[in-house]
Amino acid sequence: MNPIVRTLLVLAVSGVLLPGQAPKPAAAKPAAAAPSPLDKIFKLVTLKLPEASVISSIQAAGPSLRVTPDDLIRFKEAGASDNVIVALSNAMSGAAAPAAAPAARTAPAPAPVAAAGSSWNTNLASIVCDAPAGDRKRVVAVDEFDYGTVQSQVAAIFGTQVDIGKGILAMFTKRLAEQGKFRVVERANIKKVMAEQDLGASNRVKQGTQSRLGRITGADAILMGTIVTFGRDDKRRTIGGFGVGPRVLGGLKIKTGEDKAVVVISFRLVDAETSEVIATGEARGESTRKQNGVDVGALVNRGGGAATVDMTAANFGETIIGEATMQSVDKLAAELNTNEGKIAMRSLDIESRIAEVVGQQIYLSTGAADGVRKCDRFEVLKIVKEVKDPVTKDVIDMVTEKVGELLVTEVRDRVAIGAYNGAMKPEVGYLAKKVQK
Repeated sequence: MNPIVRTLLVLAVSGVLLPGQAPKPAAAKPAAAAPSPLDKIFKLVTLKLPEASVISSIQAAGPSLRVTPDDLIRFKEAGASDNVIVALSNAMSGAAAPAAAPAARTAPAPAPVAAAGSSWNTNLASIVCDAPAGDRKRVVAVDEFDYGTVQSQVAAIFGTQVDIGKGILAMFTKRLAEQGKFRVVERANIKKVMAEQDLGASNRVKQGTQSRLGRITGADAILMGTIVTFGRDDKRRTIGGFGVGPRVLGGLKIKTGEDKAVVVISFRLVDAETSEVIATGEARGESTRKQNGVDVGALVNRGGGAATVDMTAANFGETIIGEATMQSVDKLAAELNTNEGKIAMRSLDIESRIAEVVGQQIYLSTGAADGVRKCDRFEVLKIVKEVKDPVTKDVIDMVTEKVGELLVTEVRDRVAIGAYNGAMKPEVGYLAKKVQK
């Protein structure tokens, strides 16, 4: 072969361009395949993103997500949490589920079924919820203590009429709050709240300005007390003795130095639902000191209306009548603690409304103050129609349709937050009723 021809052939095979020869177009590289939804979710796991974000992406993928047992192994080895594995397993089983047969024309329309990827739905079975143990306290309503039988002694001791019923109620409520075994509600305040709510529900208040109607914390038991002795034991009839005669005018100034202060409270503990008397008794307090010359009348505030005295103040406790009162209150609190086991705890029929929907978090308009606890379950109801009184236009009943369930995962004082699962998207204003166990 001609040497020149041989050289040209070698150059051509090696890719070297000959004079006058145009370059060949480069071969196109194959396009990279787009990552599948499962690959994107796997990327979230490897990047250690929050579990809630991964589960939300799984649910959002819906039927397009294809999961195999090998995928579950791959995710677990990559560090996926148990909740993520459960969500992937649900997606795997949902993809394999057969399609439902169409309903007959004559049959009523079935309830809507939420799609697997509904952004508001959460698999409630996958949520590990540990209810707090023993955090609910019995609720005791306390009446103002009646002191009608000792009004004359009270006026003699303080130099004027003082409402010791309210004073001892304040002392007793403070003592129970310090011990922390009960939740205490005052019946007098309940009446005020109910009156305000009744006014707000009437047509005399401009709509939108009245206080929100709601459930008042129900009591498990009611404590009613009567102050039967205040100042001295009525069995003692010494002339000019403790609380009697001119020597006490202007305050507690006993000159004999021989009297001790005595306070006795007779009480009844009553079941709030059945009105059955749970316990009765007396709480007696007696000063360990005799008259110490402290002028109780000086503690009275007479300015601007009825006389008052702060019976929870330290200077009242320094008097012998204050010492006896505190001892009586302490014994009454001890009696209530002793009978705690006899007080039946009520199953709270809690009703609420959906206040807000943020992604998969559902906010209820009730919280710990209304008796809601973590892990409580609610059925969520769509209000189909409100039944109103034809004359007053007040809502007397509601026609509802159950659309789902809610599991409470976080509780604050006035709000509860939970996860939802149902056939329809939850909306603000839907009714939520606690499911009784």
